[in-house]
Amino acid sequence: MQVIAALCDILSCTPADLVATTAENAGVRKTATGDLPTSPSNVAKLRPRAARILPDA
Repeated sequence: MQVIAALCDILSCTPADLVATTAENAGVRKTATGDLPTSPSNVAKLRPRAARILPDA
């Protein structure tokens, strides 16, 4: 950030003048097997359960 600020001071411009941003829609990525990714309803089943910490016996 310090370098960008220094460049802006030297060139008398704003960071938006130095960096161009564009947005694109991301497509659906396929898995290695060619199947579509798992649906959001199946993702909840993949989450780990909370661990129980028991006192030393």
